[in-house]
Amino acid sequence: MHLLGHSLLLGALIGQLALAGPVPCNSNQTRGIPMPSDFKKLQDTYQKNIRASLGTKGCTNKNIAVRKSWDDLDDATRTDYLRAVNCLAAKPPKMDTSLASGAVNRLDDFTYIHINQTNIIHQSGYLLPWHRLFLWQMEQALRDECGYKGHLPYWDNPRFQEDQSKSKVFDGSMTSFGGNGAAVPHGPHNVILPGLAIANFTLPKPAGTGGGCITDGAFVNFTISLGPVAKEVIDPADKYGYRANPRCISRDFFEGTSKGVLTWANATTIAASGSIKALRNNIEDLWHLNSHTFVGLEAADPFSTPNDPVFYLLHAQIDRLWAIWQGQDLEGRTFAIDGNRTFLGLALDYAPDVPPSLATIEDVMDMGLGWKPKTKVGMPMTEGGRCYIYE
Repeated sequence: MHLLGHSLLLGALIGQLALAGPVPCNSNQTRGIPMPSDFKKLQDTYQKNIRASLGTKGCTNKNIAVRKSWDDLDDATRTDYLRAVNCLAAKPPKMDTSLASGAVNRLDDFTYIHINQTNIIHQSGYLLPWHRLFLWQMEQALRDECGYKGHLPYWDNPRFQEDQSKSKVFDGSMTSFGGNGAAVPHGPHNVILPGLAIANFTLPKPAGTGGGCITDGAFVNFTISLGPVAKEVIDPADKYGYRANPRCISRDFFEGTSKGVLTWANATTIAASGSIKALRNNIEDLWHLNSHTFVGLEAADPFSTPNDPVFYLLHAQIDRLWAIWQGQDLEGRTFAIDGNRTFLGLALDYAPDVPPSLATIEDVMDMGLGWKPKTKVGMPMTEGGRCYIYE
């Protein structure tokens, strides 16, 4: 079976959905394509409603954290974030490494549980709440274990959809995540997603302009260990890539899933979705897969994608779009859920006869290290220890 439902993977919407007129630049957005007025209106409503919902105890207007675009951080904050990521990479894992012998550092705790849960938390009702908690766990680890003073930033991809290398995320400076991988001749191919009852379920991978190790930025000499998982041939002795496989971070920028795709118009379509079903479908079809596919290689492996540190900024943008949608009607949307309990509702290989069923907010999610909260815990932004707003 072949995952062909995402027509945008091949850039089919290039040229579709014209950008709305930009608002005058009265914010700190000084680079890239300005935020259009229709998106800004949605964001303003979200911010106003979140702040109006806060009380005088717990999460308040005085202590709420502000998550910003990486491009709007100062160099000192960017440097501190990158230092903290490397700090986690120097710490031993907390997990039971008998589960994954290739887990060698604290970051691998995150990559492992993402691999372990991939067929449950993607193309399902758990995508958004699971990743919201996952991002929060990383933010807390950076701050509590490595002394990072800031908060989790996001990749502001629509500002730079015409050329992501102009973003400070990918500009190749030492306060960036590095740019594209070295150019290595290669063609498009299909990779198998293991763990599904359907044998040889494949995902197409287009050929980008890189293909090799990144050559600049803060992670140019970074070593990762777990994965890859989604490959052309799956080794049954190491189906999920849990054995040590030390290597560089590689990327393969594919312009066809950014230019004309990761646009302000599509971001607005997502944030303005009329229902949770429409929101989830729009995020999947317009944004999620396309963001991963643009970066390519490590970031585009659905299982071990957190190996590329840019993963957390990529998903913070998705969390931001969901947050803005929720913020249009906090009472009616905070706990809205849509989707199956598994990837596309497909049976898993260890339970091939289980029929598809819908996720609920009472379902338990596995976040790793023994934390198994109910899905509803991952839905508010200002409860359960979380207290943040996107700017």
